[in-house]
Amino acid sequence: MLHLYIPAFPIALARVGDASLRGRPAAVAPGHSDRALLQCISKEAAADGVCEGMPVYRARRLCPDLTLLSPDPELLAKGTRSLLEISSAYSPVTEPSAGGRLFLDLTGCRRLLGGGRDAAARLEREIAARLRLQGAVGVAGNKLVSRIASGYLDKPGVCDVLRGAERTFIAPMPVSVLPGIGAARESVLMRDLNLRRVEEVAGLSVAQLRLAFGPFAPVLHQRACGIDPSPVQPPRRTPEIAEEAFPEAEENDDRILLAALCRLAEGCGLRLRRLGKETGRLALTLTYADGVVERGTAALPFPLCRDLPLLAAVERLFYRTCRRRVRLKGMRLVCDRLACGNRQMDLFSPAGEPVAHQEALQEALDRLRTAYGRDTVRWGRSFG
Repeated sequence: MLHLYIPAFPIALARVGDASLRGRPAAVAPGHSDRALLQCISKEAAADGVCEGMPVYRARRLCPDLTLLSPDPELLAKGTRSLLEISSAYSPVTEPSAGGRLFLDLTGCRRLLGGGRDAAARLEREIAARLRLQGAVGVAGNKLVSRIASGYLDKPGVCDVLRGAERTFIAPMPVSVLPGIGAARESVLMRDLNLRRVEEVAGLSVAQLRLAFGPFAPVLHQRACGIDPSPVQPPRRTPEIAEEAFPEAEENDDRILLAALCRLAEGCGLRLRRLGKETGRLALTLTYADGVVERGTAALPFPLCRDLPLLAAVERLFYRTCRRRVRLKGMRLVCDRLACGNRQMDLFSPAGEPVAHQEALQEALDRLRTAYGRDTVRWGRSFG
């Protein structure tokens, strides 16, 4: 197993585009309030005593030169896609994780890439050359130890743990390196049981650990022994259509936001009709300027693919999801539960324009957009 870790991933991506941030203490915090909590910090800020979860006003007291960055989900998504694109050339089994982390299963790749250490060194050099990102790579027999190994180094490089030496490698480390050991469980281990190192936890039996940790005891003992049977799990690919928008200026005017949503609905509808599909559920994700993300879903009473019915459903979902008056910086519309478009016609069609006329109008619009571009013909409400 190979684990790639880019420390302070959002800050590292920001430094690629802004050289003035390099070597300076920086942190990511939502909004502009002094009580906002830090989401990510650089190693320079950590050296001054700043830590994640600390309020901004306290961090500025410890580090007056601290530079605050706003969350940038678009940049984060682009950086993650770039990492996946490069790593896919090394292994078809890749599992992305949050915060600039990737797991790769190198089983069967030795004849093509060489040993795990060689593949890790090549991957580190390629990411540094193509993306200008410095990362640490851990190589071990399982995901648990490879992740611990990637965080073991103080500087970018490769940490290779020989197969069979996993338990010996993590034995002298503090218990906090084990997944699932939060602040509460760590206090139990260190204060009540006086267990400070991983080897001390591994030396106890499952029955003894169960007295303090209950059902978590078998998993804790297994991890303390350097055992992790979990496989690398690539992201599940579910059929869906997605459109997203990141306006240049943050906005909370419903008229402008609904215009942007209309363009997203037009894009989703056009792609659905090209595939001959209809959507049975909508999912709308709203990213606010202060970093808060809200997601709303709506199951449709019957599948849709035409622009106007789709837009009406999206508007209802928007008013139900957007309940804060904070400015929005991003929107993402997802259409899933796709089904074939050849469904049975309604026996009692609703009053108004016949369905055949609506379908004919939609087909004419699609022909124009296909021939001359998506922006050739647009609904008036999409102009805001």
